[in-house]
Amino acid sequence: MYQSSSTASRPGGGTAPWLLKPQVPVSPQALTLVCVPHAGAGPGVYRAFARQLAPHVSLRLVHLPGRESRVGEPALDSLPRVVRAALPALVPELRGRFALWGHSMGGFVAFELARVLQARFGLRAEALVVSGCQAPRSPERAALPQRRLMEDDELWLSAADLNGIPAEITGNGALRELLLPTLRADFAVFETYEYRAGPPLSCPLHVFAGRDDPEASAGDMEAWKLETRSDFTLTELAGGHFFHLEDPVGFSDRLTSVLWPRHATR
Repeated sequence: MYQSSSTASRPGGGTAPWLLKPQVPVSPQALTLVCVPHAGAGPGVYRAFARQLAPHVSLRLVHLPGRESRVGEPALDSLPRVVRAALPALVPELRGRFALWGHSMGGFVAFELARVLQARFGLRAEALVVSGCQAPRSPERAALPQRRLMEDDELWLSAADLNGIPAEITGNGALRELLLPTLRADFAVFETYEYRAGPPLSCPLHVFAGRDDPEASAGDMEAWKLETRSDFTLTELAGGHFFHLEDPVGFSDRLTSVLWPRHATR
């Protein structure tokens, strides 16, 4: 279960829940962790982590349009639009200690949110965690598939090959037609992202790579160290592109070890 943490105005009026807070008991001193999902995913993908990270970490799940309860809204197709739209709901939630975590597409979104929060609002994260996402200055980015330009069948199969589509809906034609526009828009967010030079982050930056990930190897992620003037760690874990979902308990322990090391179990 979730409660709407913050809302933002819809273009046509009304409000939409941009941030969801899992209803899990946490400590009053808990660190707020803003989570940005991968392409095509909604906040539900982080459900497994809410209880694993409690009580020391309290999640705020970025709820992008075009998925789950916002499936009737058009998805945003550029990273600057995503950042601009999310900020009004996000800023009021970050008056205490906070960190950000993004996976794959969400890695670039979380990174740019951290930059804007630091530069424009004076809100400095305690850490940025990036998983399964090539560094923005990695030359290997140019070799990644341009999925936003693929035909529908090819795009769907390509996402399925990464295990980015749950097996129970891979063959569901109605759901495919519903989700394809969002998936294509999300890949556009990721693939058209243009890195612009700016001051490095002042917070530690922790990156995680899957050993068998064809999209973002540890070598592809090494250049993330250029984006911070603080501590940098790079950890390679067993698994593919969605290694964090293959072992949510183990990855939760890894997150705790970098976000709240006093309470880490390993």
